[in-house]
Amino acid sequence: MVFHAIAVWLLVASLPLWAYRWFLYAKLDERERQIFKRLVTKRYEGAFAFGARMFGFLVALAASVLLLVYSLRYFKHGSLELGVYKETVRTRLYSGMEPVDQALNTFHYEQPLPVAILTTCFLLSVVFTLVATALRDVATILRLRKKLERIQSGRSDAQAT
Repeated sequence: MVFHAIAVWLLVASLPLWAYRWFLYAKLDERERQIFKRLVTKRYEGAFAFGARMFGFLVALAASVLLLVYSLRYFKHGSLELGVYKETVRTRLYSGMEPVDQALNTFHYEQPLPVAILTTCFLLSVVFTLVATALRDVATILRLRKKLERIQSGRSDAQAT
């Protein structure tokens, strides 16, 4: 439940970040856009690779937590029972719209626990990648514009003297 709420808030935060990123990108001229594209491709990891790495990290973390919980359960009760997600986690995220809630029940809450955890890890990695990529691009564009302004002001000062 907590992870779903985090994913929803990250998704909500990514929308204005991407709008701001596209606004800043639209204000760049063609030369600045080429510089920006070159910076992003040569200096930073691609969004898909970052998302895949994030997904792998989240799956490894979830697997280690599950291993710990189920090994403690085995030591205490002597059995390992993997049920569906809705039997393990009682709280749910409801949207208030019947078709969306039915889809959530079908595709997430009624799945076996490992499948539900994998879908949650996938959702978290996608929304975190969206936010991180937008923040990275905004920061890169702002730094690029500052550096280009300094270069332009340095050139104009040199031409004035």
